[in-house]
Amino acid sequence: MSINIRQEPTTPNQANADLLYLLSSDNSNNPQFQFVMEVSDGTDTYTFKQQPNPNDRAVFDIGQVASDFLGNDAPFKTQGVTTSTNSAKELSTVFYEEYGTSTTSSVARYNGISGSGVYVLDGVVELSSDDWNFASSSFYTSSVANADDTFSLQHTLTNSPLTQSIRNDEYSTLSFINGNFDDSSTNAQDIYYIQVSWYNEAGSQIQNNEWYNVDSASYDGGPRTATTDLWADVYNSQTNGTRLIHIASGVKNFEDAGISIPSTWAYYEIKVTGQADDGLEDGDAIYAQRRYTKSDGECGYSGTRFAFLNELGGYDYYSFDLADTKQDNITRETYDQTFVNYTAGGASVPFNKSRRGSKIFSISYEETRAAESNYLTQAQADWLRELIESPNVFIQEGTDFLPVVITNSNFTYKTNPRSQKLYTLSIQYKMSNQRRSR
Repeated sequence: MSINIRQEPTTPNQANADLLYLLSSDNSNNPQFQFVMEVSDGTDTYTFKQQPNPNDRAVFDIGQVASDFLGNDAPFKTQGVTTSTNSAKELSTVFYEEYGTSTTSSVARYNGISGSGVYVLDGVVELSSDDWNFASSSFYTSSVANADDTFSLQHTLTNSPLTQSIRNDEYSTLSFINGNFDDSSTNAQDIYYIQVSWYNEAGSQIQNNEWYNVDSASYDGGPRTATTDLWADVYNSQTNGTRLIHIASGVKNFEDAGISIPSTWAYYEIKVTGQADDGLEDGDAIYAQRRYTKSDGECGYSGTRFAFLNELGGYDYYSFDLADTKQDNITRETYDQTFVNYTAGGASVPFNKSRRGSKIFSISYEETRAAESNYLTQAQADWLRELIESPNVFIQEGTDFLPVVITNSNFTYKTNPRSQKLYTLSIQYKMSNQRRSR
C-alpha cells in the first residue's frame, strides 16, 4: 500500500500559517522506515524526513519553511497594474516512504505520491481564526468569468477601512489575487477593469479615468494582452506571475502615469470590476470599491507616510499626520595616546601642544525617529496593528521609499465627552540603512 494523504492545506493560503499534510502508511513496520517530503517552488527543493508516530502517521507543516521561498515586492509606484513573482508562489510537494531490508542495510525511497500544490502569499493566519487554513473566500472567489453577474465582494488583500485619506504627493496601491488555480476556462476571479471617478466638494463628478488589467507596453498585468480577450482566450496563459497583482490607487501614482489631476477634487472612488459576456467591463461585478478623501495634513506638519506588508500578503499605506521627530545617537570609540610623541624627532623630542591625547578611532551612527498619529477609530487601531507587526515597513520620503525597522510602539487610549473610544499611536523606528560611519 502506498502513502495515504489524509489532510492537505487549501489554496490560496498564507506562508506563515500551519500548512499541514497528514500522512499514513501500512509499511511503517519496515526497518529504518521514515516518511519523506520534498517541497519545491520549481527552482529550489527542500527535503524533510520524519519517523512515524505510534499511529503510523506523520504530520508535515510546510508553513515552517514556505516563507523561505518568497522574496519581497516593491509595488509602491505602480502606475496601472503590476504583477508579482517574488512575494507569492505555488509550492509543490512529493511524499515518499523510505526504508531498508534490515536495520543495517542501505535505504531506498518507494511509492512517491504528489500532494496538492499550495499557492502561498507572504501573510499569516491568526490562531483564533478557528482553522489552520487561510479564510480565502473573504478575499478570493472564483466566479463565472465573462458573465453579466452582479456582486460586491471587496476582495482587496487588506483589512483597512474602505475610506482613507491621501495627499496629492502620496503613493498607494491595492493588491488582489487574480485568475484561478485550477486552469478553468470558465471560472476565475477575473480582475479586468479599473475606474477612478473624481468628485468635488459638492459631490459632483468632475472626471473619470480608466485602464485595464492587461500585459502591454503601458502595464505589466495579465494574463490578457488585449482588452478584447475573453477569459476563455487567456486562461491557459495564467502563471504564478499573474496571480498576485497590484493596482495603482494613489494620487501620485496617477500623476506619474500621465493622468491630469483635477485641481478641485475633494475625493475619488476606485472601482475594480470583472468582464461581461459582451467583452466589455461589467460595472456591477465589483471586486473592490474604495474611497480616498483629500488631506492637506495637520497644522503644517509634513507627517510620515508608511507603506507596509500586511498580514494578507498585500501592501497597505497610512500617513501619521502629526510631528515626526528625529534623533541621532552617535557612538565614539577612543584611545589615549601620550601627550609627547616620543617616536618622532631626532636628538630631541619636539613639544607640540596641539597634539591630541584622546583620539577617536571609530564613530557610528544610529538614527532613530518617532511618528505621531492623529486620533484613530477602533477600526483603524485594529488594522494598524499590522503595521507594528509587519516584517517589511517603508516610509515615503519625496518620491522614494526607504526601509525602516519599527523599534517601539504605544497605543494611548482616549475618551471624549461622549465616551467614544479613540486612540493615538506613537511609533518609534530607525532607518534600516544607517548613515555611514568612520
